[in-house]
Amino acid sequence: TAVVVTDCDHAIMRMTPPALSRPAVPHGHPYYVLVESMGADATRDAARFGAALWAIRDDVMQVARDGRPFIFDVSLPIFAMENYLGEVRAALAARWAEHRCWVFGHLGDGNLHLVIRAGAPDAETRSEVERLVYGPLAGIGGPVSAEHGVGLEKKPYLGISRNAGEIELMRTIKRGLDPRNILNPGKIF
Repeated sequence: TAVVVTDCDHAIMRMTPPALSRPAVPHGHPYYVLVESMGADATRDAARFGAALWAIRDDVMQVARDGRPFIFDVSLPIFAMENYLGEVRAALAARWAEHRCWVFGHLGDGNLHLVIRAGAPDAETRSEVERLVYGPLAGIGGPVSAEHGVGLEKKPYLGISRNAGEIELMRTIKRGLDPRNILNPGKIF
Protein backbone atom coordinates (compact mmCIF):
# COMPACT_ATOMS: atom_id res chain seq x y z
CA THR A 1 0.00 0.00 0.00
CA ALA A 2 1.36 3.42 -0.90
CA VAL A 3 -0.36 6.64 0.08
CA VAL A 4 0.87 10.04 -1.06
CA VAL A 5 0.14 13.10 1.03
CA THR A 6 0.49 16.67 -0.16
CA ASP A 7 -1.12 19.94 0.82
CA CYS A 8 -1.00 23.64 -0.01
CA ASP A 9 0.73 24.74 3.16
CA HIS A 10 2.00 21.45 4.60
CA ALA A 11 -0.22 22.02 7.63
CA ILE A 12 -1.26 18.39 7.80
CA MET A 13 2.33 17.26 8.29
CA ARG A 14 2.80 19.77 11.11
CA MET A 15 -0.23 18.41 12.93
CA THR A 16 0.64 15.92 15.61
CA PRO A 17 -1.91 13.13 15.91
CA PRO A 18 -3.02 12.56 19.51
CA ALA A 19 -1.47 9.08 19.33
CA LEU A 20 2.00 10.65 18.93
CA SER A 21 4.03 12.94 21.14
CA ARG A 22 5.68 14.73 18.20
CA PRO A 23 5.26 14.91 14.41
CA ALA A 24 6.10 11.62 12.69
CA VAL A 25 8.17 13.25 9.93
CA PRO A 26 9.79 16.64 9.44
CA HIS A 27 7.65 19.11 7.50
CA GLY A 28 8.54 21.27 4.54
CA HIS A 29 8.51 18.79 1.67
CA PRO A 30 6.08 19.01 -1.26
CA TYR A 31 5.11 15.32 -1.05
CA TYR A 32 5.16 12.56 1.52
CA VAL A 33 4.72 8.93 0.59
CA LEU A 34 3.60 6.43 3.20
CA VAL A 35 4.51 2.90 2.16
CA GLU A 36 3.35 -0.18 3.99
CA SER A 37 5.91 -2.94 3.82
CA MET A 38 5.94 -6.44 5.22
CA GLY A 39 9.00 -8.36 6.27
CA ALA A 40 9.68 -11.66 7.99
CA ASP A 41 8.75 -10.49 11.50
CA ALA A 42 5.27 -8.94 11.38
CA THR A 43 5.31 -7.76 15.01
CA ARG A 44 8.71 -6.02 14.82
CA ASP A 45 8.01 -4.64 11.35
CA ALA A 46 4.70 -3.12 12.46
CA ALA A 47 6.40 -1.42 15.40
CA ARG A 48 9.27 -0.11 13.27
CA PHE A 49 7.42 1.00 10.16
CA GLY A 50 3.77 1.43 10.89
CA ALA A 51 2.77 3.25 14.03
CA ALA A 52 4.03 6.80 13.56
CA LEU A 53 3.41 7.14 9.85
CA TRP A 54 -0.03 5.56 9.78
CA ALA A 55 -1.12 7.64 12.78
CA ILE A 56 -1.04 10.62 10.39
CA ARG A 57 -3.34 8.88 7.89
CA ASP A 58 -5.60 7.43 10.57
CA ASP A 59 -6.13 10.86 12.12
CA VAL A 60 -6.82 12.73 8.88
CA MET A 61 -9.94 14.37 10.29
CA GLN A 62 -7.75 16.80 12.20
CA VAL A 63 -8.26 18.92 9.09
CA ALA A 64 -11.80 19.53 10.39
CA ARG A 65 -10.73 20.92 13.75
CA ASP A 66 -10.98 24.54 12.51
CA GLY A 67 -14.12 24.10 10.43
CA ARG A 68 -15.95 21.57 8.33
CA PRO A 69 -14.20 20.90 5.00
CA PHE A 70 -15.61 19.74 1.68
CA ILE A 71 -14.26 16.29 0.84
CA PHE A 72 -13.79 14.90 -2.66
CA ASP A 73 -12.71 11.57 -4.13
CA VAL A 74 -11.49 11.68 -7.73
CA SER A 75 -9.35 9.55 -9.99
CA LEU A 76 -6.99 10.48 -12.79
CA PRO A 77 -3.83 9.25 -14.50
CA ILE A 78 -0.81 9.61 -12.22
CA PHE A 79 1.07 11.66 -14.84
CA ALA A 80 -1.75 14.26 -14.79
CA MET A 81 -1.96 14.67 -11.01
CA GLU A 82 0.51 17.51 -10.52
CA ASN A 83 -1.00 19.70 -13.27
CA TYR A 84 -4.53 18.92 -12.10
CA LEU A 85 -3.72 19.87 -8.51
CA GLY A 86 -1.99 23.03 -9.71
CA GLU A 87 -5.11 24.03 -11.64
CA VAL A 88 -7.44 23.30 -8.71
CA ARG A 89 -5.21 25.17 -6.27
CA ALA A 90 -4.92 28.19 -8.58
CA ALA A 91 -8.70 28.30 -9.01
CA LEU A 92 -9.23 28.09 -5.24
CA ALA A 93 -6.72 30.88 -4.63
CA ALA A 94 -8.31 33.08 -7.30
CA ARG A 95 -11.73 32.68 -5.69
CA TRP A 96 -10.87 32.58 -1.97
CA ALA A 97 -7.80 34.24 -0.49
CA GLU A 98 -8.43 32.26 2.68
CA HIS A 99 -8.71 28.57 1.87
CA ARG A 100 -7.08 25.26 2.72
CA CYS A 101 -6.46 22.31 0.41
CA TRP A 102 -5.11 18.99 1.61
CA VAL A 103 -4.61 16.05 -0.73
CA PHE A 104 -4.25 12.37 0.07
CA GLY A 105 -4.02 9.73 -2.58
CA HIS A 106 -3.34 6.14 -3.48
CA LEU A 107 -0.51 5.89 -5.98
CA GLY A 108 -1.42 2.44 -7.27
CA ASP A 109 -4.83 3.40 -8.60
CA GLY A 110 -4.61 7.13 -9.31
CA ASN A 111 -7.04 8.00 -6.55
CA LEU A 112 -6.96 11.43 -4.88
CA HIS A 113 -8.88 12.63 -1.84
CA LEU A 114 -9.11 16.42 -1.78
CA VAL A 115 -10.06 18.01 1.52
CA ILE A 116 -10.90 21.66 0.95
CA ARG A 117 -11.97 24.39 3.32
CA ALA A 118 -13.05 27.54 1.50
CA GLY A 119 -15.76 30.12 1.97
CA ALA A 120 -18.85 29.41 4.01
CA PRO A 121 -19.69 25.76 4.75
CA ASP A 122 -22.97 25.98 2.82
CA ALA A 123 -24.53 24.40 -0.28
CA GLU A 124 -23.74 27.35 -2.55
CA THR A 125 -20.03 27.30 -1.68
CA ARG A 126 -19.91 23.51 -1.97
CA SER A 127 -21.38 23.74 -5.46
CA GLU A 128 -18.77 26.31 -6.46
CA VAL A 129 -15.92 24.21 -5.05
CA GLU A 130 -17.33 21.13 -6.82
CA ARG A 131 -17.11 22.93 -10.17
CA LEU A 132 -13.47 23.84 -9.46
CA VAL A 133 -12.59 20.26 -8.46
CA TYR A 134 -14.56 18.35 -11.11
CA GLY A 135 -14.24 20.73 -14.07
CA PRO A 136 -10.57 20.06 -14.89
CA LEU A 137 -11.19 16.30 -14.91
CA ALA A 138 -13.08 16.58 -18.22
CA GLY A 139 -9.91 17.44 -20.14
CA ILE A 140 -7.89 14.55 -18.73
CA GLY A 141 -10.48 11.78 -18.61
CA GLY A 142 -10.58 11.60 -14.85
CA PRO A 143 -13.61 10.08 -13.13
CA VAL A 144 -15.45 12.24 -10.59
CA SER A 145 -15.40 9.26 -8.24
CA ALA A 146 -12.54 6.96 -7.38
CA GLU A 147 -13.63 4.60 -4.64
CA HIS A 148 -16.70 6.07 -2.98
CA GLY A 149 -19.25 5.92 -5.81
CA VAL A 150 -21.19 8.60 -7.65
CA GLY A 151 -24.18 9.08 -5.36
CA LEU A 152 -26.49 12.08 -5.39
CA GLU A 153 -23.73 14.65 -4.82
CA LYS A 154 -21.80 13.69 -7.94
CA LYS A 155 -24.80 12.92 -10.15
CA PRO A 156 -24.72 16.35 -11.91
CA TYR A 157 -21.06 15.77 -12.81
CA LEU A 158 -21.31 12.21 -14.17
CA GLY A 159 -21.11 13.55 -17.75
CA ILE A 160 -17.61 14.88 -17.03
CA SER A 161 -16.16 11.40 -16.83
CA ARG A 162 -18.67 9.33 -18.81
CA ASN A 163 -19.84 9.95 -22.36
CA ALA A 164 -23.45 9.66 -23.52
CA GLY A 165 -22.95 6.06 -24.72
CA GLU A 166 -21.51 4.96 -21.40
CA ILE A 167 -24.33 6.62 -19.48
CA GLU A 168 -26.90 4.94 -21.73
CA LEU A 169 -25.18 1.59 -21.11
CA MET A 170 -25.50 2.23 -17.36
CA ARG A 171 -29.21 2.92 -17.84
CA THR A 172 -29.57 -0.29 -19.87
CA ILE A 173 -27.86 -2.31 -17.14
CA LYS A 174 -30.06 -0.68 -14.50
CA ARG A 175 -33.21 -1.55 -16.50
CA GLY A 176 -31.96 -5.12 -17.03
CA LEU A 177 -31.18 -5.70 -13.34
CA ASP A 178 -34.11 -3.69 -12.00
CA PRO A 179 -36.97 -3.83 -14.55
CA ARG A 180 -39.56 -2.64 -12.00
CA ASN A 181 -37.29 0.27 -10.90
CA ILE A 182 -37.52 -0.57 -7.19
CA LEU A 183 -33.80 -0.28 -6.34
CA ASN A 184 -33.07 3.38 -5.55
CA PRO A 185 -35.64 4.68 -8.03
CA GLY A 186 -34.68 8.02 -9.53
CA LYS A 187 -31.41 8.30 -7.60
CA ILE A 188 -29.00 8.16 -10.52
CA PHE A 189 -31.24 6.84 -13.33
